[in-house]
Amino acid sequence: MEEKQVSCDEKLPTVIAENQHYQYYQCNELKERRIRGCFHYWVILSDHQDDILWSLWNPIASKLIRLPPLKLRKEEEESYECCLSSPPDDEASVFLLFSDSVPTIVFCRLDRKRKGLKWTEMSYAKQLRSISNDANNLGCLGPLGQPTCWNGKVYAIDFGDYMSVVHVDIVVKPKEVVISLFPFVEMPRVLFVHHPARVRSYIRRPFLKGTCIDLLFYIQVDFRDEMIDDVHLLKLDVTSMMWKEVVELEDAVLFIEIDDDNYSTCYYSSAPGSKLRGYVHIFCESRKVIYSFHAKDRTLSLSSMSPLLRECQALAWPMLESKREEQDEDAKVVVRPVKGENNVFDSTTSGHSHLLNMPLDILELIMKHCVSVEYMKFRATCKHCYLAAPSIQWSNKTMLRRLHSYSLVSPWLMAFDNHRGIITFIDPLFGDKYYIKTPQELSDGDRIYCSRYGWLLMYKVREEVDDEEGERLMFFNPFTSNIIELPVVDYLEIFCFSSPPTSPDCMVAGFKSYGASHVYIHFVSQGSTWHQYALDFGGDPYSYQFPSFSGPDIYALSNNEVLEVFKDFTIDNYGWKVVLGKAPRSCHCKSSARYFLSNCDQHRLLVIVGEFGESVEVFRHNESTLEWEKIDELGTHMIYISNTSCICLEVASPEMGNKIFFPRLLQDDTKIVFYFLETCRYHTFDGKIIEESLGADFFGTKQHCYPHTWIEPSWC
Repeated sequence: MEEKQVSCDEKLPTVIAENQHYQYYQCNELKERRIRGCFHYWVILSDHQDDILWSLWNPIASKLIRLPPLKLRKEEEESYECCLSSPPDDEASVFLLFSDSVPTIVFCRLDRKRKGLKWTEMSYAKQLRSISNDANNLGCLGPLGQPTCWNGKVYAIDFGDYMSVVHVDIVVKPKEVVISLFPFVEMPRVLFVHHPARVRSYIRRPFLKGTCIDLLFYIQVDFRDEMIDDVHLLKLDVTSMMWKEVVELEDAVLFIEIDDDNYSTCYYSSAPGSKLRGYVHIFCESRKVIYSFHAKDRTLSLSSMSPLLRECQALAWPMLESKREEQDEDAKVVVRPVKGENNVFDSTTSGHSHLLNMPLDILELIMKHCVSVEYMKFRATCKHCYLAAPSIQWSNKTMLRRLHSYSLVSPWLMAFDNHRGIITFIDPLFGDKYYIKTPQELSDGDRIYCSRYGWLLMYKVREEVDDEEGERLMFFNPFTSNIIELPVVDYLEIFCFSSPPTSPDCMVAGFKSYGASHVYIHFVSQGSTWHQYALDFGGDPYSYQFPSFSGPDIYALSNNEVLEVFKDFTIDNYGWKVVLGKAPRSCHCKSSARYFLSNCDQHRLLVIVGEFGESVEVFRHNESTLEWEKIDELGTHMIYISNTSCICLEVASPEMGNKIFFPRLLQDDTKIVFYFLETCRYHTFDGKIIEESLGADFFGTKQHCYPHTWIEPSWC
């Protein structure tokens, strides 16, 4: 085995490791090489192009092991994922390469006593089919991927139809290496944050990472339109062999790197005192950005990649792992079961407020003059106030009279914390947070389709298996806890509704891009029927985004290009026509754009937002010329954008006008970020005062990973 000391050159790539101090490493082997992983404090390197030259580098001991060239015929687009079973000075150490396209493992035994190193290729197809109980070859086979070391053993994910974690058992004999596969544990079942019909546009990337402190992590990254939309972090409980969600990483940190070739690797380290701790950091090479998932509050931050770290090819991350040995003992991870515990939110506190140390009857008198926001804030102040302000039904006649004189200046950002059983509301003007209990009728799997008029249209997960096909829908008003269930319907992709479901003329419309019927209409007060309508697109692919009612008509954007309108829906007939055949293209967007359609009085507005918020443009549909006209101001209107809502309203307070609000918060604060068309920059409010510009993009902000949307407070 070839092992040598590393020589350095000042002109070669530099590695930076964050620990107690910054340390710098330079290595000739980094030139035209890329990092492929880190195992047992050894960094794995390969050539950029062909995965022929592999080497192992210990940056702390300044040792380098070069492996013989890998001269095997590869399938087109085939690549490898690597794993080191034990440190190279172990006589049983084996370096393994897992093909990502065929069920084969290529391995090299790293025995110092052996005169020469050689590669051996083996197929595990029969073994994998055997442990999958698929003797009849009915399922899709493998391959294995995401290999990792944990408790001195090698594990990998079976990416076939029977997805599970497999134990790759390695027995080193004097003249041979025997590799056997054994079933270990099923993959965790992780729910999508968004409703099921939209998951077809999502890509899920699973990662498996073992550590030196008896932790086996499963990380799932959800991509939507090539953007990271959600992250799930779980840990295996070896006692129950159940996956439990990690609620806090504390001093631990995980790094995931995804490059242009769709290659990915994962690192783990403990980083006490570091700003990196408590996060899963995901580096996307193609976009030069880092997504940082905070496990405790389930938020996803966006940061630009520093030029220095780009040049270093994100080498700081494996360096952190290669130096973690002395810190692992202090790392802690807090977990909970995957399905979530039935925690009850307690808005009381154990302390006492000296400011409100007054008789209970006086507090009760004060509460009689409070409504909505004030009532919610007062009730959550302390135990004394909680007793003075009992839970009330806001829809009763007394409360309605008080609400008529109460004016709210803005919709709120609403987020479901499914695990703690609470719903959080954030006021975009003042940044205040309000909490209420999640009704028992709602469960973890419930997802938001759309929001309007203070009501959510939601998908309700089936808690019991029944013979009724389709999906269950319900209206939910979080302010009154009222729930209105709708008839079961086929799985649809997107919905809108015309008015509050309590009104006699409420109509619900749903769309899908497959099957015999494409539009579904339900009149809420007229029975349990969904009327179905077929559209003829001539075989062209299509999908609708943000349909919305304008009076009795429904406007929708098809394929982010065509503005269409549906008119005069009856049981047997409807009108359908193309209003405008081509949507405008952004002039300033440097990344893929997202399109949001909304109604503004009698007009249609189209908002085009860059992937990272670097471009925001607003267009108004001119019904006379049938063209989109770019506008530079909203006047006395404001727009609220999220994945499930695009609402344009007339302002009730002048400081809210001419702004577009996003479901994003400052990275270290609860202030909501908005785009001000006057400055073409992002800002936050300090009270009613507009603060200085945050910049021209979303970098330095975060968003909820919990189901969230904008909602107009309504106690009706």
